[in-house]
Amino acid sequence: MTKTMIDIPSLTPFMADKQLQRGAFLQMLISKEAKTPIQVMIEHVKGGYLVVSHELKSDTKNDLLGSTVRVRWETDAAINTIDLEVVSEQTVWPIQLLAMVPISVGVEISLKGKQDVLPPDNVISVPYKVMGARPIEEKGQALLLKFSPTRLVLATDGYITKGEFLHVSFVIPTQKQEIFGMAKVVEKNFQDTQTVIELIFTDISEKHHQLIKDYYKNLVTTASS
Repeated sequence: MTKTMIDIPSLTPFMADKQLQRGAFLQMLISKEAKTPIQVMIEHVKGGYLVVSHELKSDTKNDLLGSTVRVRWETDAAINTIDLEVVSEQTVWPIQLLAMVPISVGVEISLKGKQDVLPPDNVISVPYKVMGARPIEEKGQALLLKFSPTRLVLATDGYITKGEFLHVSFVIPTQKQEIFGMAKVVEKNFQDTQTVIELIFTDISEKHHQLIKDYYKNLVTTASS
């Protein structure tokens, strides 16, 4: 399993994840009770803080102010982990609201079910938009070097940093429909004068995901025949 730590503790790279949308549920580990996770619901999220709520199970109030907690969720391609410090708490029995700031953020690329990336059989251009970037820097163009159903490897002249979210789109030559989705940059390297980035999909429709799977399956079949 390859682990990537994001330099600046921020929730911004994760804000498009379905698991961090308002109303979503996550498992949260409390440092003092590391073996006993509690389920929390997302109330509000910004780059610098997260507000969650959970139901208290007894008359004993959980005093978590100043504590370090951890939320963690898994996708097909990665495990995301965020450590946070509780900076505010409010209890309206039986609900407790916790406001927290991130102190450590990490992404682990899971090898479970990880498929090899393959080069496409045609040149595929990938326009992208960097979420949260300044207008002058937000749009760019990349070339698809390799891909799998969960990952993209792109070459670009644009300035991209690890941990950023990109809205990507491209058309597979054998298909007429444009595929688009959200992807997170988990690796970044330099090759000659270009930046090579690896992304994992975080939000893509089932229909578009199936188109990528079908194209990948065709390439695998062709390569093995």
